[in-house]
Amino acid sequence: MKSKNLYIWIGLVAMFLVSCAKTSVADGEKLTKKKDGELRTALEDISQDSFDYFYAKIGTKYKDSTQNVSFKISVRMRKDSVVNTLLTYARLPIYNTLITPDTIKMVDKRDKCVMTESLNYFRKKFAIDVEFQNIEEFFFGNPIAFDVNKKYYRVNDAYNYILCSHKKHEIKKNIRKDKREIITYYTLSDDMKSLKQQRIVSPIDTTTIVIDYVERAWVGDVFLPKKVEITVQMPRQELYVFLDYKKIRLNKKEKIHFVIPEKYGECK
Repeated sequence: MKSKNLYIWIGLVAMFLVSCAKTSVADGEKLTKKKDGELRTALEDISQDSFDYFYAKIGTKYKDSTQNVSFKISVRMRKDSVVNTLLTYARLPIYNTLITPDTIKMVDKRDKCVMTESLNYFRKKFAIDVEFQNIEEFFFGNPIAFDVNKKYYRVNDAYNYILCSHKKHEIKKNIRKDKREIITYYTLSDDMKSLKQQRIVSPIDTTTIVIDYVERAWVGDVFLPKKVEITVQMPRQELYVFLDYKKIRLNKKEKIHFVIPEKYGECK
């Protein structure tokens, strides 16, 4: 574990970033034709899955051009209120993070210090327009940044049900703009009851995140992520994250475990 930047990448960039690099692959038989409105209704229904409390222990593998590490992240969430994550490496707690709608606090147990920043700080540092709700959506497996009041457009693909935040000609026009908008693709499962993939594209820095839901599992009446592959493609390198959800609890009141020791100073 070389630095806390690794954890920040996984905790923020992999949650919500965004040069189209990876496209859907034609696998199997062509899907039954559906009307655009049916896809929109299905995506909206998926976005309505929610929770009051959520817990998961997530086995995590991270790989980039310089390192290949495995660790665990425990996630506790109270809807619209707080996300608490604890990263452990070799069974030792390393980073304990508390995220609220406007602030991030992180206790670094190795360097015995604490960092407190606004979400706006990370928006500027990583050039991502991350919102608290996006973090919840990421861990819960909901469509990230989906807006029920926004129109979405069908992508012509006989083998996948895909909706995009922009029309094809808007994407080409967007690439030529100085201020480029983030483009989001949602790929539905073949039965249109869950997400198979999310792709978030940021033309301004030619970065793409692809989130593949390799496996899901029923927890109560919600079809939650079980195994997830994330690929972050940037101009100079590619990051890979694999998440293996275990011990998922849904809507059982969770106690938030976040304490700042008195002797801890401010992280430099």
